[in-house]
Amino acid sequence: MSQFFDEALQETRLARAAVRVRHLILGITFFATLGAMAFVFTKIDQELDRSSSVDSDNVTWTMAQVEVDTLKLQRAVIVADENPGDPEALDDLRLAFDIFYSRFNILSRSDRLIGLPINEALRQELWSEGAFFDRITPVIDSDDAALAAAVPALRDEMETVSDTVRTHVVSSLQSLMEIGDARRGELRRSLQVFAAASLGLLGLMAGLSLVIILQNRAQGQRSATTERAVHNLRATIEASLDAVVITDFRGQVTDCNTAAENLFGRKRDECRTVRMSDMLGSEGDEDPLATLYNKMRTNSPDLQDGRLQMVARHSSGREMQVEVALTEAQGANGGPMFIAFLRDITERLEREENLRKARNDALKGEEAKSRFLAVMSHEMRTPLNGLIAAAELLQTSTELSERQNWLSEIVLSCGWAALDQVNNVLELTRLGSEESASYQVSDFSPVQIMRDLMLQNQPHATKRGNDLRFEEPPEPLPRVHAPRQLFLRVLYNLVGNAIKFTDAGTVTLRLRGERVGDGRQLHMVIDVVDTGIGIAEDDLERIFHNFETLDASYARMREGTGLGLGIAKLSAEAMGGSIHVTSALGKGSTFTFEVTLPLAQEASQSSTARAGGDEEPLALHILVVEDNPINSLLLTEMLRLRGHTVTNAVDGIEAIEKTATTRFDMILTDISMPRMDGVEATRRIRAEGACRDIPIIGVTANASPDKVPEFLAAGMTDVLVKPVTRSALMTIIANHANGSGPKPAEPAPETPAEPSVLNPEVFHETVEEMGREFVERIADRLLTETESLLPQLDAFAQTGSYAEAAKAAHKTAGAAAAIGLAGLHGALARYEKAALANDAATAAQELDAARRILPRTVKELRENGLSLALAGAE
Repeated sequence: MSQFFDEALQETRLARAAVRVRHLILGITFFATLGAMAFVFTKIDQELDRSSSVDSDNVTWTMAQVEVDTLKLQRAVIVADENPGDPEALDDLRLAFDIFYSRFNILSRSDRLIGLPINEALRQELWSEGAFFDRITPVIDSDDAALAAAVPALRDEMETVSDTVRTHVVSSLQSLMEIGDARRGELRRSLQVFAAASLGLLGLMAGLSLVIILQNRAQGQRSATTERAVHNLRATIEASLDAVVITDFRGQVTDCNTAAENLFGRKRDECRTVRMSDMLGSEGDEDPLATLYNKMRTNSPDLQDGRLQMVARHSSGREMQVEVALTEAQGANGGPMFIAFLRDITERLEREENLRKARNDALKGEEAKSRFLAVMSHEMRTPLNGLIAAAELLQTSTELSERQNWLSEIVLSCGWAALDQVNNVLELTRLGSEESASYQVSDFSPVQIMRDLMLQNQPHATKRGNDLRFEEPPEPLPRVHAPRQLFLRVLYNLVGNAIKFTDAGTVTLRLRGERVGDGRQLHMVIDVVDTGIGIAEDDLERIFHNFETLDASYARMREGTGLGLGIAKLSAEAMGGSIHVTSALGKGSTFTFEVTLPLAQEASQSSTARAGGDEEPLALHILVVEDNPINSLLLTEMLRLRGHTVTNAVDGIEAIEKTATTRFDMILTDISMPRMDGVEATRRIRAEGACRDIPIIGVTANASPDKVPEFLAAGMTDVLVKPVTRSALMTIIANHANGSGPKPAEPAPETPAEPSVLNPEVFHETVEEMGREFVERIADRLLTETESLLPQLDAFAQTGSYAEAAKAAHKTAGAAAAIGLAGLHGALARYEKAALANDAATAAQELDAARRILPRTVKELRENGLSLALAGAE
């Protein structure tokens, strides 16, 4: 152990020597930089002065020569004028003119004279068209007689030219002086900037030097601290209850602490004479050091909190269970060394085994209780479904008095309340068991789910005088891929709880979200804020306990079993989220649901993207026109599960009223409806209103080929034949929402005389999409309705009211097709066709077929796992 700490102290001394070397290098660099800057500054100044003087003298001499050449030309003109006819005087004149002419050519090629009056204004005056050179050059180039004749006039003109040249030369010299002064000033400023930059650099170096000095001082303090820490660490390791063993790379023990001596029953000197394999190992393990190293490096699943359970051997031969952790370090020679930390866990393992036995005994009792609750809940749900279906059928198929209506409403209300509590118990047992991971994962829009939740809870909130609000996020949130049922259950229970404990107040649902995890996940924080009665601080923990209510007395104001918040908490945790609450008595409560969910991949957002090649449009507002409640409910749920907003109408007249003022993205309408059918409604919607140019899809269970042109001629965009499968619905929405739909779908062929009882594709897809409980409720309701329908069809036949019989059969046939009851749908569809044709014999035959198929349908559904309350059909 001392060797290890001596190495740390040696490293501290080397660090101090490095500090002194850095000081020396910094000083040398500083003075070398200062000298180099001074030399460069002096050199630049000298060169600039020299260059500036030469350029200035050259330009001044050039301008002076212009005036000198002008005066020479003027004198040559005077001499020629005073000596008329003298050829030599005329030759001198021509020579002086050529020199004067050439001087101006030199001016035009000089970069230094650009912009000066002598090179700009003077050239313009002398060289422009009709000016001095333009007129005099031909004369100079003429013969002596012509030139001699022009000399007197040239003498007069040279007076003007001489004055003009002198004026521009003087002006140019003045401009040149101003330019020179400006350049010298600019040079001076540049040098000042250079000097300032140099001083700044010196200041920066001084600051850097100060920082280095401070760092060195701090490093010195750290070195002293390190020395103290090394001594303290040595004392700590020696006093540690865990055994510490140091080995070289071959597994030879080089040092250990006092706890290791006690664990192995060997003195330190004796430990240094053995290898790790002599003190530690497991069955079949010849090299414990290599085993430890490989498992630590690969993060083996055998590790528990970074430790591996092994067997230690005492010098007496006794074996002990220990936990071992290993770390790699470097020795004094730079080679690898290993430090092992060992802890005796023999007593802990004995305690854990005792606790495990006690836990198993407790789990057996809990499992028995959960099994009892699940069985009883399933058995109770079957008669409750029958009770609810019978009460609904009583209301819809029988004329009741006001008191009977009131009593039936009480039966329905109590039935739904009891069924809700039974479902809560079932959900509680599922969330508390291994089935909690079996919830179906799908793509959905959190915002759309909350919008739908607001609509569903609005009547409940209004009944209690509450204002229900939803504060949507400012930016659109993407769809997520998660258990939709769990997400909805959390929010459903939180919102319902807030409404229940608030009277004449406000319940606000607030959503915030942001992308995390490289943009592949959505972190959401959802607040449910109410202004209700509030919760005392002492009760904030127990409200999430199952079967826990704040007031358990018989006189409590709010009814409930105390399961809602417990289920919400378990559902949130099953999704990897959490729920917490803040509240004060009399001031309301805020429940916060926080969860991070993976984003839905665009390529798998709908089955239509895979089948049709186009992505499903999101967040459409769709009007569903359907008189059959079961069909309307199924179609609505299928659309909402895909993130669409749905508005419902029960017939063509209501559809016209809704489309007169509201523009929808698409309309799905049944063909056969009371008051006004879908064909006539389509004609009127196309004639006027806000939706005259949107896609209108006809949905029918009996679209024969000769009827399709009639539907399209009325203005329908396409026809969707029942049963409506998820893929068919999403495909037709994707096609027509994108504006490029295919040709109308061919209607389904007629169902054979002896059809299969179920359409497996539609039935299993509906169960997967809507949930088994939902399909059970719909199937129970539909079969009860069918059982009552068959005697009604007999009565219609006896009175000859085949038109009414066809309408009744059509309504139930469409509902049967919607959930995949192919046999029942086929029989009723054929009955409808025969009734419309007044074919009494065929109608009676198909009615008998429906009676035979009904008990087969009940049996098949029960074999597929549905719990049905209906018994009379069997």
